[in-house]
Amino acid sequence: MYPGEPLPSLYRGPSVLARFVFFALLALTLIFVDSRYHYLETARNSITTALFPLQSVARLPSWAYREVSVYFRNKAVLSEENENVRRQLLEYEHTEQMIKSVSQENEQLRALLGIREAARRQVLSAEIFHDVRDPFVQKIAINKGERHGVREGAAVLDARGVAGQVTRVFPWTAEVTLIVEKEFITPVQNQRSGERNVLYGMGAGQPMELRFVTPDSNIRVGDKLVTSGLENIYPEGLLVAIVSAIENNPEASFLYVTATPVADIGNSRYLLVVEPHQPLPLSEKDEGKS
Repeated sequence: MYPGEPLPSLYRGPSVLARFVFFALLALTLIFVDSRYHYLETARNSITTALFPLQSVARLPSWAYREVSVYFRNKAVLSEENENVRRQLLEYEHTEQMIKSVSQENEQLRALLGIREAARRQVLSAEIFHDVRDPFVQKIAINKGERHGVREGAAVLDARGVAGQVTRVFPWTAEVTLIVEKEFITPVQNQRSGERNVLYGMGAGQPMELRFVTPDSNIRVGDKLVTSGLENIYPEGLLVAIVSAIENNPEASFLYVTATPVADIGNSRYLLVVEPHQPLPLSEKDEGKS
C-alpha cells in the first residue's frame, strides 16, 4: 500500500450502481406517495416557511440594486422633464411679454393714427431715442431730425395727448421739451366751458398750474383742458391735462388751479411730430400795398 492511500475498509459497501438504483426507487416512491396521499405537504410547507427568511436575504442585494437603479433613473427623467417644463414656461412668458408689448404698441399706433387724422397737418411718426442726460430739465430725444423734415416749434404728441414741443433740431435727431418742464407754457381751452387760459409746467413729479383764473371763472375739478389752437403751434382740440384741484384764497386775486397732464411718456414709444403752421405768403397785390 502506498503512503497516503485510503484504507481498503473505506471501499466497503454497495456499489455506485446499487446506490443509484436505491435512491432512484426511493425518490419515485416518495413522489408517488406524495402525489397520492399528500403526506409531505406539511413538511414542504414547514421547509418553505423556514427557508423564506433566507430567500429574502438572498434576494436583498438584487432588489436593492434594482430599486436604486430605478430611483436614479426616475430622478434623471424627472430632472430632465422639470428642465423642459421650466424652459417651456420661460418661452411662454417671453411669448406672452412679446404679445403684450405688441398689443400695447398697436394700441399706441391706433391712437396716434386717430390723433393724426384730428391734427389735419403734415405729421411725422418718430420713436423716443433717449432721455436727455440732465436731471434738471424734462426733455427727450427722438430719432427724427432736420433730414426728415422736423423743425423747431413742432408739436409732439403721444397716444394720449400733447407731450411737448421740438426745441432743438439736429440732422438726424431732435430734442423735445416736455410740457411738464418748469415754466413751459401751453395755450389751452376748457373743453366744457370754452374758456381759454395758459397752462404752466412745474417740473417732474409736480402738477401743472393753470394761472390767472379769476374766481368767477366756470371751471371744475375734472374739466378737460385741450389745445386752443392759438399761436398755430398745436392743433386745436387735443387733450393736454385734466383739472385736479382748485383752491380759492379770499386774499388772492386768482384761483390756484392745478392739472394733471395726460401724456404718458414713460410708457410711450411712438410719437407724432406735427409741423407748425407756416405764415401765409403775401399776394402780389398785398406786396404792392406794403
